[in-house]
Amino acid sequence: DYARLAREPRFLLYVTILAATTATFYVFLGGAPIVLKGYGIGPDGIGWFIMAVPVAYILGNFMTSRLIQQRGEKQVMAWGQALTLAGLVVMLGLGLAGFQTALAVALPLLLVGLGHGLLNPPALAGTVGVVPALAGSAAAVAGLMQQLTGATGGYLVGLVPHEGAVNLGWMMLGFALIAAVAQW
Repeated sequence: DYARLAREPRFLLYVTILAATTATFYVFLGGAPIVLKGYGIGPDGIGWFIMAVPVAYILGNFMTSRLIQQRGEKQVMAWGQALTLAGLVVMLGLGLAGFQTALAVALPLLLVGLGHGLLNPPALAGTVGVVPALAGSAAAVAGLMQQLTGATGGYLVGLVPHEGAVNLGWMMLGFALIAAVAQW
């Protein structure tokens, strides 16, 4: 089953999108608390800023169920990629411009959460829909690659300094670009 899936380019691209998107999120989870602590946000406040991405993700998931029927999978995924990249470019731009505040990190990441919410459901459906008879194997491979790539992203966070959001932004943008290239 796995050899058959490995010969399906669409499956491999969907898995790449999911894996890189997951790594983007894990880099955020690993690095954002360090960056926010550097901005003077204590443990009691970090959760409020980190909450921006999951809340926006939930909204994106809700929107996906309605938009996909009207616009189709490819269009919704393209919007998800565009929002993700836009949020990361804004966050990185603010960091490079010297904005050293928690809001300069959290507000642009609302776009990232919304983008991932639009992107992940159709990508997950795509992985199991390429060869429906192998849906279980496809889900297993997709899940494994998400976790491995996410863990790699989480590990890489520890290798760079986080005095501001710039290194975090570059790492997240790198993984997001991999997902975007896989989609296009």
